[in-house]
Amino acid sequence: MKIAVCGLGRAGKVLARKIIDDGKHELCFAICRDESKIAGMDVGTVLDMYELGIPVVTISDMSQELEDRNVDVVIDFSNKNTTLIIAEKCAEKKVGLVVCTTNFEVEELKRLRNMGAESEGGLIYAPNLTIGINFVMEFVEKISKLLPDFDFEIIERHRKEKKPITTTARMIAGRIDRENVPISSIRVGGYVGVHEVTAASEDERITIVHESFSRNAFANGALMAAEYIVDKKGYHEMTDVIRELENKIMN
Repeated sequence: MKIAVCGLGRAGKVLARKIIDDGKHELCFAICRDESKIAGMDVGTVLDMYELGIPVVTISDMSQELEDRNVDVVIDFSNKNTTLIIAEKCAEKKVGLVVCTTNFEVEELKRLRNMGAESEGGLIYAPNLTIGINFVMEFVEKISKLLPDFDFEIIERHRKEKKPITTTARMIAGRIDRENVPISSIRVGGYVGVHEVTAASEDERITIVHESFSRNAFANGALMAAEYIVDKKGYHEMTDVIRELENKIMN
């Protein structure tokens, strides 16, 4: 699979390095903002490796590069404003897109879904990338319906620079069959990501904790999403990836 990565921040760098090191897929190029200081650089240089002959191209130039390099999927770790531009360009070129960015407003997410639904290349919205957290969401949805007398609360812990409340925490709350599930945010140290869901009655308690130890967990999820969307059209979410995985295991 031929991949382009948009956004070489913390997670984007881990993903790019994983693609290069694993050798299972090909990293064709990385994408940056037109005004970025890394525009035109070699990806290997940006990753503090060695020159790889893999360029960093600007958003303005990406359409031609997608075509010239026959890219299958773009994985986007940029920001919501850039994502909407990337989505339009991928749709034009019928290239699959994995959207890993977060904090979309309702209207922005609606626009993204509409673009995905009409795309010949396929778009998967995957702000909650790790495999484990998706299984947590499936589980809490089920127990919230099976245990109507239980109250629920979510605690999320991340590095001190990260803004509360995470999109993932909101998505977990959305899967719980309750009104106004309380969410608490803790910002200390260098947490990569912890989400803790507590379900309690007067007599017993269930606590489910998911923790990402490194951003490799995000990279693994992003690649799984890319492998899922590469031969599909329309709009998809990580729940579709998990259900396809469950079907393969069960069958």
